[in-house]
Amino acid sequence: MTTKNNLPIVRVERVGAFQLITFNQPEIRNPLGPEVVDALTAALTAAEADAGIRAIAIRGAGTTFSAGGSLGNFEERIAMPLNADGSDPIAVSNLRFGTFLQRLARFPKPVVVAAHGAAMGGGAGLVCAADIALACADTRFSFTETSIGLVPAQILPFVVGRIGSQRARRLMLTAQRFDATEALRLGVVDAVAEDMQSLREKLSEVLDRIGRCAPEALARTKRLALRCATEGAASEEALTHLLDDASCDFAAQLRGEGGEGVRAAREKHDPSWRVTFDRSALADW
Repeated sequence: MTTKNNLPIVRVERVGAFQLITFNQPEIRNPLGPEVVDALTAALTAAEADAGIRAIAIRGAGTTFSAGGSLGNFEERIAMPLNADGSDPIAVSNLRFGTFLQRLARFPKPVVVAAHGAAMGGGAGLVCAADIALACADTRFSFTETSIGLVPAQILPFVVGRIGSQRARRLMLTAQRFDATEALRLGVVDAVAEDMQSLREKLSEVLDRIGRCAPEALARTKRLALRCATEGAASEEALTHLLDDASCDFAAQLRGEGGEGVRAAREKHDPSWRVTFDRSALADW
């Protein structure tokens, strides 16, 4: 789908070993409507199938990362009648975004989000689903849903997972707006850049650091980290299974990428998987 200017609503670019995804409706503050979610899902599918893609980075065009849901789209949904079986098509549409966030959080390659201007509602929820979240100092955040009578239904697990239940409840039950400094203190983001030039530099630095790491080691590490959040504290038996699987991952890596990594470190040269991000790709942002 394209914008009124015949541009893609989500721009997807291959930059060397990295995929750069850009919300591309700046004139309406980059809403996260169903068509955007579909485009994002397609981009993830392509990146997962491409062994040459090492990480993805998500940003917004114009002055805003994403204002979240579209009020016009909400009006359209209200007009939808119930299905013949009594189920609500609004619920199906809402779940689509949560399914995307779940896939983003479980994506086997690192996901970096760089926010600026504003990240509201679902936009703020998407920031929380990323592995690494960066923000420009001018960014404003809010989980706005309750202030317009809605529930932050699909973003809740990802916000709670990032900042904890108590902080998530406080922010969502007040729809409080907060700046990037507070977002950093709360853990919504991992780093704050003072301006857009600094944000470009920080994003390039993070992608370069990811490029120094072995791709299979990254995938295994992310998978184990996600399991730790649920299985690690579930029971002693679950923890035992997790540690056993982790030891197998370690052994497999030492016999594979790890072997090369150890030799490269001893011989003081880069391993074959080392890649760098082309900073010039961010020049027009």
